[in-house]
Amino acid sequence: MRWHGYILLILISLLFWACVEPFDASPDLFSDSGIEGALVVEANLIDKVQLQVVLLSRIQKVERDSTVNVDEDRLFNTNTPVLIKNGLGPATESGAVVEIRDDNGQVYPFQETDEGTYTSVSAFAALPNSAYQLYVRTSDGKEYTSIEMTLPETSNIDRVYAERMTSESGADGVGIFVDASYPSNGSKRFRYTFEETYKIVAPQWTPFEFEIIREEEIYFFDENGVVVDVLYPDVKLVPRAREEQVCYRTDSSIGEVLLNANTLNGTSAQRTLVRFIGADNPIISHRYSILVKQWGVSGEAFDFYERLLAFSQSESLFSQVQPGSLEGNIAEVGGNAPVIGFFDVSSEVSQRLFFNFEDFFPGEPLPPYFGGFDCGEDDYIAPLLGNPERDGPPALGCPDPLIPMIKMGLVEFLDDHVPSECQGPYRVVLTICGDCNIVGSNVKPDFWTD
Repeated sequence: MRWHGYILLILISLLFWACVEPFDASPDLFSDSGIEGALVVEANLIDKVQLQVVLLSRIQKVERDSTVNVDEDRLFNTNTPVLIKNGLGPATESGAVVEIRDDNGQVYPFQETDEGTYTSVSAFAALPNSAYQLYVRTSDGKEYTSIEMTLPETSNIDRVYAERMTSESGADGVGIFVDASYPSNGSKRFRYTFEETYKIVAPQWTPFEFEIIREEEIYFFDENGVVVDVLYPDVKLVPRAREEQVCYRTDSSIGEVLLNANTLNGTSAQRTLVRFIGADNPIISHRYSILVKQWGVSGEAFDFYERLLAFSQSESLFSQVQPGSLEGNIAEVGGNAPVIGFFDVSSEVSQRLFFNFEDFFPGEPLPPYFGGFDCGEDDYIAPLLGNPERDGPPALGCPDPLIPMIKMGLVEFLDDHVPSECQGPYRVVLTICGDCNIVGSNVKPDFWTD
């Protein structure tokens, strides 16, 4: 449905799991580029009856260093921190009028459902033998239209499969391949995207969690003001209130894979590699699923995506990119305001694959856990409870006490512990090691099968 911010991804950086690649640029690098302020249009009308989506944004200069958790629609991963140093960042474009019009006079209006996200008022699909045109009027009164686009002929995904392989860089892992077929008069230009969903198992989960009984000492006095009893800070163990052992997470693909089947003989394309996953990537630690989407696109759209890929691989990206060099099929009506984007009309087919870690790495150790945490002995502590009846003796330099850690959501119960100097009655682990919801969601997807 959408490019998932591929244009903005190129104009900022290519980011992967738990990886920050800051772009350090001087403020005057963009002064003459023509990029700043350019309207970015992300629109792909497909041949499925559904609510269609158009994304609008602007390229803006970031004046100060910042770390931003960006929108998943823009950079694919809401937990990926993006460090931008005087570079460029996205600014959503609100208040626009968006329509798709066909050559039969039908108008499909869109409404802004989130900042910069415009969703069709009703579900519809691109139909064969019809031409479609995108129309946008921004809040400053400027109008933009695309050229008319038609739906390419459909193609088929014959098989999606995985194999253990070694990448070109020598890394061990799993490759995801696609075999496709198409009629001799059908679309022979394809782009591939995917959604991957994976099972997450908290490595140090237990069925119990802490419940705080008292946070502070409570003193009891007799009629003479003498302390006769003290209730110290305390906690108890209770069954967990929600599922925190097994979770799931879905991520969208980063970038595009393009295939021009016009360079091949026959009516099929074999072993197109759409995804490589290193053996040390935690997403394949247990069970993994990938939904591969194959889009049949026009020659004009394919050329545009090729230019995007070329720019994404350029070492001097920001010195080369001009709005004209990424010219698509959208322009300002009666003007020359910079606009980057392409209104695509494409056919979509998809296929899902499941596999387990043991299928390709039998008897081998699991990859490191998310965030690089070992969740092993080095991550266990037994902080003082603040209750001398249950703690070991305190000393200088003891770790922070347990209850504030619980209140801040920093730790999870692991097991009971024999108190000793600076150590209390419970061993705890970092929350990420004991609660899978830190990484994913405990709601199993409807399509998931074990």
